[in-house]
Amino acid sequence: MGNDASKPSNRMAVTALAHMMKITKSQLIALRDRCLSDSEKDVHSPSGYRLTKAKFLVAMTDMNVTIEPDYKVLENLFVMWDRTGVDWVDPLEFFAGISPLASVMDVDTKLKFSLEVYDHQKSGRMSREDLITVLGAINKMASYFGDAVLHKYQVALIADDLIAEDEIVENDNTIVYWDKVSRITDHQSVAEFSAGVGTARYGTEQRESINGDSTLESSKVNLVS
Repeated sequence: MGNDASKPSNRMAVTALAHMMKITKSQLIALRDRCLSDSEKDVHSPSGYRLTKAKFLVAMTDMNVTIEPDYKVLENLFVMWDRTGVDWVDPLEFFAGISPLASVMDVDTKLKFSLEVYDHQKSGRMSREDLITVLGAINKMASYFGDAVLHKYQVALIADDLIAEDEIVENDNTIVYWDKVSRITDHQSVAEFSAGVGTARYGTEQRESINGDSTLESSKVNLVS
């Protein structure tokens, strides 16, 4: 828990980059809010919003997120996130995924911040789908830097295990996540991920075949230059 050395994060390339980044948590939250205000409604995205690259770049400039390597890294991550080339991303999923770059603290702190970034309405609650989106976004971002990551089914199992152990509010099918962060980071799959010993690498998209085999579509690039 907290700064417990049993939850190392320094083996991950994304953690090394976080030490190079200048953006702070408050700046990332402010950038998220600006991008949300500039986003269009879209029922097909997990959060119900979509953000274009042009608006994202303008927002970064207006919010003074222009110091390198921040600007180039975030611009390249946006391009990677838009893997189908539609020129937009789900802003809440995107910001939840990149949020570890604004923190050099322990795994618990990084995860809590990612959940808070996604929970822009500050409800303190998450559904199973929300948990999968946030954990999947962090997993996706780490894969772009060549870190060992989790398979999609592992991400879903983490959310299922957490939901199964908690009391769900019947009217919205959610759980309170504030005090569940350590339970998530204590999960065996998360411990393997943060220790850099995940079983998947270099993938933006995991595809489950009919016979249960998993493949990862390779897409590792230099995001800094």
